[in-house]
Amino acid sequence: MRKTFVALAAMSALACGSANASIDNYFASLLGANEVPAGDIDGFGSALLAIDNVANTVSWAILALGIEMPLTGAHIHQAPAGVNGSVIVNFSAALIGATLADADLALITPASAAGFYVNLHNATYPGGAIRGQLQYVGTVAAPGLDNVTAPVPEPETYALMLAGLGVVGFVVSRRRRVAA
Repeated sequence: MRKTFVALAAMSALACGSANASIDNYFASLLGANEVPAGDIDGFGSALLAIDNVANTVSWAILALGIEMPLTGAHIHQAPAGVNGSVIVNFSAALIGATLADADLALITPASAAGFYVNLHNATYPGGAIRGQLQYVGTVAAPGLDNVTAPVPEPETYALMLAGLGVVGFVVSRRRRVAA
């Protein structure tokens, strides 16, 4: 399953890459049990982030299941597991987005990724419904693209990716229930 997420992260990075950039890819497994204090115990999801470490931009796709919608917030926070931290990147409650610029993205590196987490908030859990620490997946370098503009993915591409993540989440959920 990890190979699937690595492939998805690499594809999203290539679709959103800029010339001569290195795109760092991160994954977060979101659970209510990761919240401090505990969030929505029925909630789970995943987040894929592609951070352009030259332009300080991020593209993201987040899947959230088992939590109340709409979201009141979606952020990257700075803090290790088990500790609440301050917001450094605000996704404006959007589950999908591309090329959001934020200078604080420079703080997130492969070596420091575990010190940051993705957090989703809703009306029932204003402090956070589900949360997951960032895990570095890999870097995609884009050399030799000096005068080439990367294609902009259509919304259907993101919808298809989220549908696939939904299927993976459903399978994981079923396996947890069968094992219990």
